[in-house]
Amino acid sequence: MTEIASAYKVTYHKEKLEAYLRNEQILPATLELDITTECTRRCRLCPSTTSPRSATLDLGFVERLFARLKGETRGLLLSGGEPTLAPIFPDVLRLGRQYGFIDIAVVTNGTLLDREQVAAALCAYASTIRVSIYDWTEKGCEEDLQATFRRIEKLRARADREGSKLQIGVSALTSKENASVVCSVARKAASSGAHWIYFHPMCIRWDIGAPERVDQSGVLPKIKECQEQFSDPFRIFTFADRYVERQINFTGYHAGHFLLVVGADGMNYLGAEVKYNPRYIIADLTSWHDDFLSRRERLKRIESVSSRTYAALASRHRGIMYSQIIQNLMEQETRSVEEPSADMYLFPHIL
Repeated sequence: MTEIASAYKVTYHKEKLEAYLRNEQILPATLELDITTECTRRCRLCPSTTSPRSATLDLGFVERLFARLKGETRGLLLSGGEPTLAPIFPDVLRLGRQYGFIDIAVVTNGTLLDREQVAAALCAYASTIRVSIYDWTEKGCEEDLQATFRRIEKLRARADREGSKLQIGVSALTSKENASVVCSVARKAASSGAHWIYFHPMCIRWDIGAPERVDQSGVLPKIKECQEQFSDPFRIFTFADRYVERQINFTGYHAGHFLLVVGADGMNYLGAEVKYNPRYIIADLTSWHDDFLSRRERLKRIESVSSRTYAALASRHRGIMYSQIIQNLMEQETRSVEEPSADMYLFPHIL
């Protein structure tokens, strides 16, 4: 069964992973890039509410970063803030294709999907978008939610009309309180023309740099029940490992070598779950001239973060789960990685 997210997705990158296990320097599989921290909304549970409100990258910085990663990093994830709000958004997507990214994904709140320059760029260059509806169960948000689904419907019609390969996804946060209605929002997403929906745990305490999941009791069984009710082409995805209570152990934040997280302030952060937290800046890219990826101070920062001391561990964010899998491989006698199936993951280059 094809998945969009899994702790094992990092093993798809067999050559990079085996090189890392041999203590060789590697280039990341995915670049997660914020081009702006500005947003059209201020969602209470969005991690970007902890970011500065005025940071925006210039196109020259983006192109220089793309050039450094060309040929090695095949996944580009534009996040934010609201990336479609940035004037350079269409040019960033165009440059992404020009510099050889295979999977280009955009995380958006969907408010600007009906802008001509945004819709045209998405249909021409993006592999997928993920429309985040963080507040989908909040009272008073029904009208905004319906407007978002109408914009999805319009974009899907355009993509089909133009023969675009753009895949439109929706992501929704889960908790014990909304577990019983996950199928309801899935039906709405399917009716709007979205290709898939992705459920992931709601987290709190972003503001203090220690995100943790809220109670997820009963959520995973409801998602699995919902998956059984839908058939292709609409798909329901989740990250099951984030819901399962297992001990996490790693002696270095290994995912930092595979997922390069760069904020709109030009800083390289350890992981997506601690973006804009000054404590977890591992490189300043605003004036870099050498190979920042191999700077000893950066590598030492990655190595110094363990599961015993990491403040964001309780979020069970994807970088944390990748680090656990890599740690497991490091502790095995044989450090070979099983050859991945070509169709195992949707957008395999987006970690």
